[in-house]
Order: sequence, then structure tokens, then C-alpha cells
Amino acid sequence: MQKKIIVVASCIISIMATIYFLGYLTLNWYFNRDFYYTPNLVGLTPEEVSVLADKDIIDIKVVGKDFSRLPEGQIFMQDPVERHIIKKGRTIKVWVSMGENYFEVPDFEGQQLFTVKKLLEEKRIKINSIARTDSPLSYNCIVATNPGKGEYVNVKDGISLLVSSRSLNKVVKVPDISGYTLIEAEKLLKENSIFIGKIEKIKVEGLEPNIVVDTSIGANSRISAGSTINITVTE
Repeated sequence: MQKKIIVVASCIISIMATIYFLGYLTLNWYFNRDFYYTPNLVGLTPEEVSVLADKDIIDIKVVGKDFSRLPEGQIFMQDPVERHIIKKGRTIKVWVSMGENYFEVPDFEGQQLFTVKKLLEEKRIKINSIARTDSPLSYNCIVATNPGKGEYVNVKDGISLLVSSRSLNKVVKVPDISGYTLIEAEKLLKENSIFIGKIEKIKVEGLEPNIVVDTSIGANSRISAGSTINITVTE
């Protein structure tokens, strides 16, 4: 009798083990077919995710951008988060970094206003105000900033610029830069407190690229120091 009980019990255990095993295999197959764990996308760019991911499985949507400690263009947050079980084909929302929101104010003194403005705009740093004052510096050069150089400021708080006016400006003569390379011409112009504005490119047979062939203001003309001139170079 006891032997029969043992046999029956063994059969029941075997059947239960078989059912459990088959159920595990079925569940595992179903999970792998229809569900997956979300990967960690933080630190990747949306372009990198698109290249690496199977679009039938991972589909991302950029829903916002903000400042973060990660470099500009990288994903800094995702929803659902990493290791979250989701159905294949579900969209993962991501937020892309605009870079850090704090920056160290460089030494802008003596630099042209248009150069500084371009740099600040590229870094999305707000310019609060631009004031002018008499200064020995060339016209339109940065005299000072607030906050000052070396200080850290939130890009949303912005920066104010103090710029030199014309009242103490001197008159300079435009040097002849025709035939010079763009780098040589820029250096020569800066030595005379003149800056390059727009650069137009044209094709000239027999000349290597970036050779100055024309200027908007002729050589030996007299202009205010700190002025800009447009130039034409070979492409």
C-alpha cells in the first residue's frame, strides 16, 4: 500500500513538474515574442538609437529638450525607465540634453561685439543688455561684462555687455590684402583694428582656395578703427 502511495505521489510530482516546465517555456516564449525589458538609452543620441535599434521593437520619440549635465544632443531621460517591461512596438519617450546650463564667462575684453554675440547665441546664452561707453578700445569692442570673466552664471540668467562707443575712436587705413590667404588677411586687418564681416566665395581658375581677390572697401581707404569690411575669396 505504501509503495502504491509513493508511486502515485511520484507521478503527481512528475506531472506537476512537467506542467510547470511547459508553462515556463510557454511564458518565456510569449514574453520574448511580445515583451522586452527597456534598454538604457541615456547617453546615446536619437540618431545612434535609430541605427542600433530594431524599429519593430524599439521606437523612440523626442518629447523635449532641456539643460543637463550630459553633452548637447545626448538623451538624458527616458520613459519608461531602464529594465521596465513593455510590449514590443511601444514608443519610448526621450528627452535630449541642451548641455550644461552653467558656463564660465570668458575674457571677452577687446573682442568685437558681433563675434561675442555669435558665440553667446550658439551657446544659447541670453544677452540681458548692451551698454556703450567712451573707451580707448576700437569701436564696438567689449569693454567689460557682468558677470565678469571667470565667474559662473546660469545661461537663463544671461550676461550684460559694455561696449566701446565711437567718441574715442581713431581713423585707420585699410591695408592691401589682395592675394593674401584668408588667415594672413585676417591677421593683417586685426593689426589695423579692422575686422572681417561677410565672406563671399568665387571660383577662380589657377588660384588655390581661400585667396583674397576683392574687398568691399578699397586699399588705402580711411575708416574708423573697429569697422568691418566684406571680402571675396577663392573657393
